Amino acid sequence: MNLFGRTRRGFIAGAVVLMTCMGAVRILPVYGDHPEQTMQRKEREMSSVTLEDVTTFTNEYILRNSKDGLFTYYDKNAKKDLELILDNIHREKLSKTRKNEYFVCVNFTGRDGRTYDLDFFVQGKSKRYFTIDKKGISIHKVNGKECYVWVYHEKKDVWTKKIIETEEKQSAQPAYPKPDYP
Repeated sequence: MNLFGRTRRGFIAGAVVLMTCMGAVRILPVYGDHPEQTMQRKEREMSSVTLEDVTTFTNEYILRNSKDGLFTYYDKNAKKDLELILDNIHREKLSKTRKNEYFVCVNFTGRDGRTYDLDFFVQGKSKRYFTIDKKGISIHKVNGKECYVWVYHEKKDVWTKKIIETEEKQSAQPAYPKPDYP
């Protein structure tokens, strides 16, 4: 009986240890097989930024920087200030471009009667720290006609602007002389 009592206590102790371990394993959250998966999950959980937050911030930025309902933007090509009235922010085009940076496309009507599509980049790790990259604001379209297109470079994993040459700009460029060799 003494042997049976020890075996029984050993079995019970082993079962308790096993059940405790299994319970602990089940209590711990399962994130993934690899550390980078755990980090990605933690990063998603910590990110408190939604695309609606980006939209709201952009709208408030434009309104805060408008005077009498007009948002002023300096057009480098025309070398003049444009007075713009906010029409809408394209929620369907909002996107995250990289960590802590978001792309926003905004439509305006100018006092000159033209329509303007401006691209903005909102930066910040949370809505409390959002800023607009003022140098990144650019005119994408005028009256629906693109000034540039976005080109994705897969090897570098970056987007760049490709300027669309207009006929006026192309004809203004001097023709290159033909070489003298046959």
